[in-house]
Amino acid sequence: MTAPATAIPPLSRDARVIGLVGAAHFFSHFYQLVLPSLFVFMAEATGRSYLELGLLVTVFSTMSGVAQTPIGIMVDKIGARWPLILGSAVLSASVLGYGLVGSYEGMLVLAVIGGVANAIYHPADFSILAGKVHEKRLGRAFSLHSVAGNMGWALAPVIMVPLASLYGIDTAFIVAGSMGLATSAVLLLQANHLDTDDNRARRERRKAKAEAPPIEAQTGPSGWRLLMTRAALLLLAFQIVHAMAFGGIRNFSLPALTALTDIAPALIAGALTGYLIGASFGNLAGGWAADRTGRPQIIFHVSILSIAGLTALIGSVEMHAIVLIIVFAVAGALNGTLLPVRDLLVRALAPKGQMGTLYGFTPSGLSLGNAITPLIYGWLMDNGNPRWIFYASAILMLGALATYVEARSEQSK
Repeated sequence: MTAPATAIPPLSRDARVIGLVGAAHFFSHFYQLVLPSLFVFMAEATGRSYLELGLLVTVFSTMSGVAQTPIGIMVDKIGARWPLILGSAVLSASVLGYGLVGSYEGMLVLAVIGGVANAIYHPADFSILAGKVHEKRLGRAFSLHSVAGNMGWALAPVIMVPLASLYGIDTAFIVAGSMGLATSAVLLLQANHLDTDDNRARRERRKAKAEAPPIEAQTGPSGWRLLMTRAALLLLAFQIVHAMAFGGIRNFSLPALTALTDIAPALIAGALTGYLIGASFGNLAGGWAADRTGRPQIIFHVSILSIAGLTALIGSVEMHAIVLIIVFAVAGALNGTLLPVRDLLVRALAPKGQMGTLYGFTPSGLSLGNAITPLIYGWLMDNGNPRWIFYASAILMLGALATYVEARSEQSK
């Protein structure tokens, strides 16, 4: 008698998991952009250079990148839900603290703490989604997960800029941090829905490990050996280069276009928000393509080449505000299509039981790219080269395409 096929769980169960993890991901990305959204205000209020302000983001991103790999290994060993809840609360508290410390040095300390807390999100998020959501919905789950993060980026400028304009920089940080603390409380109340490893599963895994012959137990490289494979290093390289390309637009397009054009900063912030909202719609399209088509890599190639061209165009041609908003939105939508395809490639290359490790390692490239970005682009701004914000981003997009092609070649081996 054959065992019955595993039933697809109710949509409501998967939707709850996606919603809770998406809320955490939203604030992870929202907090990455609270500082860059206020660079213009902070430079005017404190007299700090863009390089000095960018150093806050560099410290945050460096700590996040360094911590992600050991946290990913930890998530594979102890589970993801409690690290996710703790990381959410600590990151939110660090942002709230920006509004209380009253000094640049204090903000640097909080950037260290917040960066480590932020490192928890990607390995925990991806492990929960991969472990709880049915595989037939996983492409859309990754897509919606990316949408939530992009919406965090998209809403940061349009929330932080008005708050700082009306109530001051410190109040803006306090309000932003309080919103995340409230979300952390919701995650705590819903913690049972984030558990991917019940006691029976633990016992079965221990029993299987004890009974399996030593040679057969090895299904592929694990731990640090996995991270030194060519596939893992290429995925890391893609994340670094793509983060540097995307980070230039996300963090410095507002001051660059303020210097290049007569368009009001509020409209430029609107264009940036259009880019990031466009990325959210692109995520949905990319997730749909990943689930429905057999060759999403073609969409990936066309999208990234188009992004490079549009980004170079923004730096070369002075546009009317409406045209600028449209071009930003199209470029953002194209950028959004890349992420679900990337996430599925990471999953395809991860050996069984090593998802947290690989999902922790490869997004550390995102943090490392974000750490390098402010120093390069801040230097360009301080030395009067705002057009090169866009030219450098376009060149780096082409580099990201090259690393993706090489990483994908590892899947067929």
